[in-house]
Amino acid sequence: MTWTRHRPKALSWAFLLAFVLVVGFTVSRYLGDVAIGEDVLGLTVRLAVLALIVLAYLRTGGSTTASRDGLVVHNGIRATEVPAALIKSVDEDPRRGGATAMLTTGQGLELPGVPRADVRQVRRALKGR
Repeated sequence: MTWTRHRPKALSWAFLLAFVLVVGFTVSRYLGDVAIGEDVLGLTVRLAVLALIVLAYLRTGGSTTASRDGLVVHNGIRATEVPAALIKSVDEDPRRGGATAMLTTGQGLELPGVPRADVRQVRRALKGR
């Protein structure tokens, strides 16, 4: 089974607006009276802000696929495959309103897109039912 965490449209528009504002301000600043060589720190800060905007946008998405073989969790940036042998339990996560897989290593793994009500379905998919 696969669960997907969708990005809210309002958040997508907000990130797009922030991206356009930073790029627009940068272009207008350097087309004006400031040379790029004189404003290295300002350019570095703007690039860092753009990188943060893109990473935040990517992190708001994600998906979880559960099967007898284990979990494939995509947090919006990269995919992580967890074999079923490493999964100790799948529990509700009241802080996020979703689910978390506890691994035998003691780490918790957020399951994006899985609502609290579907924790039982994730467990059943891992058992192969």
